[in-house]
Amino acid sequence: MRIIAIILCGLFIFPLISSARSDGSMEVERAGTSVFSEVDAYIAGEMKRQRLPGLALGIVQGDHILYLKGYGQADSSGSPVTPETPFGLGSIGKSITAIAVLQLVEAGKIDLDAPIQRYFSTQYKGAEFITVRQLLNQTSGFTQISTFSNTLASVNDQYQNPIEKNALSYAEKFLKGTKQTEHPFTYSNANYVLLGYIVQRVSGQSYGDYVEEHIFSPLSMYDSYVTLDEAAAHGLATPYRRIFGYNVAYDGPFVYIAGDAPAGYMYTSAKDMSHYLIAQMNGGRFEDDSVLTSESIRLMQTEPVSGTYAMVWSSDYINGLRVIGSPGGSLGFQAQTFMVPEQQLGVIVFSNVLDAIDAKWPETHVITTTRIASGVINLLNKQPVGGSGLSISQKYLLVNGLIFILSLLLLYSTVRTAKRCLGPWSPDNSGHTEISIKVISRIVLHFAGLFIFLLLSMTEVVPIWHMATIFQPDVILWLKIMTVLMALKGSMEIIRLVRSIWHEKHQS
Repeated sequence: MRIIAIILCGLFIFPLISSARSDGSMEVERAGTSVFSEVDAYIAGEMKRQRLPGLALGIVQGDHILYLKGYGQADSSGSPVTPETPFGLGSIGKSITAIAVLQLVEAGKIDLDAPIQRYFSTQYKGAEFITVRQLLNQTSGFTQISTFSNTLASVNDQYQNPIEKNALSYAEKFLKGTKQTEHPFTYSNANYVLLGYIVQRVSGQSYGDYVEEHIFSPLSMYDSYVTLDEAAAHGLATPYRRIFGYNVAYDGPFVYIAGDAPAGYMYTSAKDMSHYLIAQMNGGRFEDDSVLTSESIRLMQTEPVSGTYAMVWSSDYINGLRVIGSPGGSLGFQAQTFMVPEQQLGVIVFSNVLDAIDAKWPETHVITTTRIASGVINLLNKQPVGGSGLSISQKYLLVNGLIFILSLLLLYSTVRTAKRCLGPWSPDNSGHTEISIKVISRIVLHFAGLFIFLLLSMTEVVPIWHMATIFQPDVILWLKIMTVLMALKGSMEIIRLVRSIWHEKHQS
C-alpha cells in the first residue's frame, strides 16, 4: 500500500559536445560526430528501458542548433517521430506566458508590482493583495491541489472564452479570503491562468492570438500551437498512458484543458523549442528578431530565493554543473529542458507517454525525460550518464508483484470465509458467539473501503481522486476490485454471524 501511495503522490502531483574548458566554454567544432552517436545509443537504450513510444531531442549552443532528431513512433500506425513532430509542452509552457507578461511590462502596459486588481474585472478584495510578480514567481499563496476541481469541470467546456472562465473561477476560489501580502513559494496552475487572462485584457487579443503573433512568429516556431485541434491537424504525437506497464493510446478529453492553456496546455516540436532556447540564452534574440530584452530574460531566469521558482525556471546542478530548467507534463506527454549558462548550451527532450510511476519519489518533478536530458548533458561533457534508476519494467514488476500478492491474500481470505459461511455448519471452538465491538468493527471495516470509493467517485470532495483515476487507471481499477471483494467478504462475515446466532438460539 505504501507503493500505491507513492504512485498517487507522484500526481502532484510532473548536452555538450566535449568536456568544458577551464573558462566554461565548449569546443564544439572539435567534437566531430562520435558524441552524437553516443547520444543516439544512450537514447535508444533508455527508450527500451523506459518503454517510450517516441522521443524528440534538440541540442543548441550559443545561437545555433547542434543536433535535432526524432526517435521511435509518433502514433500506433508507425509514423516516425521527427524534429517537427508536435508534443505536449506541459508546464514548460508557463515560460511562454511569462514572456507575454514581460513583453507587456516592457511596453509599459503592466507593472510587475501592481496589484492584479488593476488588470482584473473581479472585485474580490484579495486581488488588492496579490501582485503580478507574485503570480509569476508562484508566491501568491494559491495551491495546486485546489485547481483539480477546475480541471475536471473544464473538460468539454464549450465556453467562448475558456481562459476567462477558468481565471474567474480561480479568482472566486483563491482571492475571496486572501489578505496576506507575502507568501512562500507554492506551485499552482492558477497563477499562470490568471496571468494569461491578464494578457488578454491588457493586449486586447485572445491569449492564443497574442502568443502566435508576439512569440511563435518572431521565433519561427511554425510547429507550435495553442489548441489541440491545430496540433492534431499537424501531426501531434499520440499520447499514451501506461496500463500495468503497457503503453495504451489515450484519446480522452483530459489531453487538453483549453481554460488552462497559459499554464501549459500548448504543443510544440523539438525544432521550435530549439529556437526558443536560443532566444532564452541570447538575451531574447533569435536570428533577426527579439521577443524580450536581455534584462527581462535575466529577470525571468533569476529565482527570488535560491531553490524556489524564477518565472518557470529553477536552478539545479548536474555533475557539479549549474543548470536552469523545467520539467513539463500533461496526460500522455512529458518534457524536460535544461540550459547550462556557463556553456551557452540547451537541451530539450520530449516523449509521448506519462503516468505517475514515471516520477521519482520523493522528487516528483524528476521524470523520465528529466533523467534522459541529464544523461545527454553528461555525455556531451564526457561524463558518466549517471544513475538512470529503475526501468519501467522493474518498477512495474514491483508494483504488479505487490498487486498480485495482495490480491492472492485477499482471494484466499475470501474463499476461506466463503467456505465457513456457505458450507456445512461448524460452530466455533468456544461454542458461543459474542457480538462484540471487535466483531462489529471487523465487519464495518470490510465495507469502509466501498463507502469511501462511492463517496470519492460520486462527489468531488477530493478532486485528486478523479485525477488519479485519469493518470493511473490501472491501480485505481485494481483498488476498486479489491474494495468490492472486501465488501463481499464482509457480507459473508455477516451471514456467518447470523447463522451462528441462529444455531445457538435453536440449540438452547
